[in-house]
Amino acid sequence: MPAGHRTRSPLQHPPPNASQRNSPPKQDIEDHPRIKTNARTEPRTVLAKLASPFASLAVPNFRYLWIGQLCASTGMHADMLARSWIVWETTGSFTAVAAVNAARGIPMLAFGLFGGVIADRFNRQRALLAIQSWTMLMHASMAGLIISGRLELWHVYALSFLMGIGMSMNQPVRTSIIPELVGRKRMLNAITLNSMAINGTRFLGPAAIAFLISWADAGAAYLVSSSMYLLVVISTSRIRIDDVKISAARPNMISQLVEGFRYLAGNRLLMTLVLLGLGPLAIGVAHRALLPGLVTGVLGRDVEMLGVLQSAGAAGSLVAALYIGSRTSIAKRGYTMLAVTTLYGLALLAIGGANALWIVLPLYVASAMSQTAFRAANTTALIDHAPEQMRGRIVSMTLIDQSLSPAAGMLAGLAADRWGVGAGFMMLGAGILGVVALAASINPRIRHV
Repeated sequence: MPAGHRTRSPLQHPPPNASQRNSPPKQDIEDHPRIKTNARTEPRTVLAKLASPFASLAVPNFRYLWIGQLCASTGMHADMLARSWIVWETTGSFTAVAAVNAARGIPMLAFGLFGGVIADRFNRQRALLAIQSWTMLMHASMAGLIISGRLELWHVYALSFLMGIGMSMNQPVRTSIIPELVGRKRMLNAITLNSMAINGTRFLGPAAIAFLISWADAGAAYLVSSSMYLLVVISTSRIRIDDVKISAARPNMISQLVEGFRYLAGNRLLMTLVLLGLGPLAIGVAHRALLPGLVTGVLGRDVEMLGVLQSAGAAGSLVAALYIGSRTSIAKRGYTMLAVTTLYGLALLAIGGANALWIVLPLYVASAMSQTAFRAANTTALIDHAPEQMRGRIVSMTLIDQSLSPAAGMLAGLAADRWGVGAGFMMLGAGILGVVALAASINPRIRHV
């Protein structure tokens, strides 16, 4: 509890010996204790409350990791918006936009689980450096192709796949590092700060990138993303952590991966947590493939409004992250996960039936807030219930959820091409609600995590 948050009362804490009982403290005689305490502690309490969502930044290693997350998120949002817009502008097809997202998502399943093995096997800081350098090279390649006028559609798909390789390994390594840097006491705060970095950059980043594309072209967006990843590499190079301790037997990577699956299969709670993630992390995220068509076909706007809509969602996520980050734990974590996932599904269902910006905007903000709350609750629950030596592999299991997002996006895109964009959103919303019902019925104890 912050210093000065609670005043000491002589009635609550009697002096320990007789001489002190016979002689009241001078301060009680000379000064009015209530006035003095309020005058001194209220400003400190307010400042402490304002600073509490950022407490983990006091740890230098985590501060470097967080700055890297801030820059990486800026680059990631620039890529996501520019990539979707290039494909939409070239083809005008929801399915084509979903397919390029699938090209980026397929590596989540093929390589993401090995990211968890890498996190449990090697020095995580050096692994992050290698992964982020690879991603920077892919973004720079996109920038070069666009600026030189040589970009073809197949380039977008191929480079999206190669970017996905790096991104699929990045998340389990980055997430599993956090308890090592800040300890379990600050884990929720640090995980929420990571989410805050992602959504804080999404608050202004996509709108700025959209205006940049409108003013120049998508090549400028990729110059920005390449520069951001260079800063990520520099920031990550400042982190110092110990090597992972490995037994003398040193099992191979395949054996370690199989060991992770066996542990997950034998732990019903962890299995249910991963299953529940199918809602927000797989089906929910797939709505991004429908956004260009929603903006142009339903709302009658252009790329600038696409950026504004994403920034509004980021604002909602940022508010949710600030609230969660100011707390040391999430009360009734299981109920929270089920409730916010249900809210997410209902919001997408409603967006599917909306046809005006003033209706879509608050619903989109609600969906973004729901996802932020779910990620914080789900990630901390996974880390809390996973042994330290398997933390990376257990966290990487959520990549199975994320790897299925492109498939959900493809189905939603096909529905949107056939029956309109609203049908795509409704399909996703109904799918999320189905996952909630399934997880709650398979393991009712999820409510009490």
